[in-house]
Parts: sequence; structure tokens; C-alpha cells
Amino acid sequence: MNRRPDPNAVPSIAERQRLLGVNRAAAMFYRRQLLQAKTKWARAYLTRGGASEVLDPRSSWSIGYATDARSRLVDSLRSKGFDQASVRNAGLALVDPEGRTIDRFRDLIMLPARNERLETVGFIGVRADAQPYYVTSPASQVHRRGGALVGVAEQFDLLSEGAVPVLVDSPLDALAIERVSRLATGRWAGIPLCRSLLSVQQAGILGRYAATDSVIVVVADDKDGQRAADTLLADLNRFFGRVWAVELPTDFVIRGPGDLQSLHDALLVTRPLADYRGPQRRRKHRRQEPDLDTPDRGPAL
Repeated sequence: MNRRPDPNAVPSIAERQRLLGVNRAAAMFYRRQLLQAKTKWARAYLTRGGASEVLDPRSSWSIGYATDARSRLVDSLRSKGFDQASVRNAGLALVDPEGRTIDRFRDLIMLPARNERLETVGFIGVRADAQPYYVTSPASQVHRRGGALVGVAEQFDLLSEGAVPVLVDSPLDALAIERVSRLATGRWAGIPLCRSLLSVQQAGILGRYAATDSVIVVVADDKDGQRAADTLLADLNRFFGRVWAVELPTDFVIRGPGDLQSLHDALLVTRPLADYRGPQRRRKHRRQEPDLDTPDRGPAL
């Protein structure tokens, strides 16, 4: 049985280009499947979550869908000239007990994950059961989970114009924040972590593309909030001078203008993330967000 190459080995230029090409082609395949899947749960899930705009072919978010077929992606990539070894080496396929190359991701919403060059190097698959859970591309010679992010390329225009990155868990929350931002003053960009802690490499990607010295972390008002502060603050402080926190309702969903306004107003109320560190957190001095690279707070939605 052919084994995947050591993911820690440095690929040749030709091999790196092959792996990147496979991932680009896979992203386009997944995108087509989502746009064509008129009755699939994935479209219903995105619509119920207030993210129906990503179903527009013109959306900057190339969110896709991996079908439940055994080898539809593998067959599509083979028809485009990609050999099965390259598809496996990119982390997109597995070998079944009969020795056949089959799709790794099946019946999942697919989010392209991009590296510091904004190249698609892997994917995060989302399945919506009682609670969403996430399946990530394995390590490869072009992909590391801690070295790739979702949402930066899709909101490059916002980030380059001074939008403050807002770190959230759910992709639906990130999409809601982007929607609010584009309807108001363009001051935020939602970055989903998908049940993962931010690495120093990911913080560096944000620092590279965000034209601001500030970042906001959405935290829970409990031990999870303290854990986020303890784990994120040091890495974010390497690249951002001001690290803020905001508390938002769990699993907020945008269903109408009132929800958009509530989210907008909530994002304006921040305090230093450092306030969440340690057992004795300061709770009395809640503060409004300072002037973050824009001259005013923007109009109501």
C-alpha cells in the first residue's frame, strides 16, 4: 500500500504546486456541489443560520459541500488530470480496505482554510447535528491546522481598510458579523476558529492582513471565557497592541433587522481581554469600545 509522504518533509516546488492545485480544484468542486444541491440539508442549515447570502454564486465566501457519495470528488479530480496519489497526499482521500481511493470528506459543509499567502491548503468540514462538529484536513506538506485560517481572504477588503478582526467559534457567527459590518461602517471582520484555539501562526496571519492594531475575542462569561483569555492573550499581543473581549449570546442567529442592530450594539461594548484572566476578574468597569481606527461609531442599522 502506498503511504502518504512525511508531512514534515519539505516538498519540491513541483510537488507543492500539485498539492495546491488539487486543493484549488477541490474547493471549486465543493462550491459547485453546494450551489447545485437544491434540497440538501447544507443549504437549509445555512439559510436557517442567517447565512443565505453565501448561496449566491457572487459571494466572496467559497463555502462548499462534500456529497455523501463514496468517490465523487476523487472521480472529478481524476477527470481533471490529478493522479490519486496527489489527491491522497493533499489529505482529500483515503484508501478503503479493498484498496480503492475514496473521498475523505462526506456529507459536510466545507470551508477552505488558507495559509499566510492566502492559498487554499486544506479544509474544515462542518456537520450540523445537535451541536455542530468539525472535521479538519490532516497535516500535509502544505497544510497544518495551526497554520491556516478561514475567513481572511473572504474579507480581505474589510481587513485591508481597517476592519477589526473578531474571533468567534462558529462560521455562522463570523458570517453574521461580516454582514453587520458591511451594512454599517465596515469596522469588523468575523474570523471563525471552529472549536480550535488560535495558534501563534494564525495570529501572525491576522496580524499580516489586518490594517489595525486591535483585535476582538468573543468570549463566554464563564470558565471558558477565562480559558480563552489565558490561551489567546499572549499570542495576540505579539501582533496586536489592543486585545479586546466582548460577550455575545451563545449561538446568536440573525433573523431580522432587530437582530442585526442587537449584534451591532453588542460589538461596541468591549473591555480588555486581560480582564478575564485569573480567578478575580474585574466586573465593575465595563467599558465602551475605544475609537478603533474609525472616526465614529457608525449609524444604526
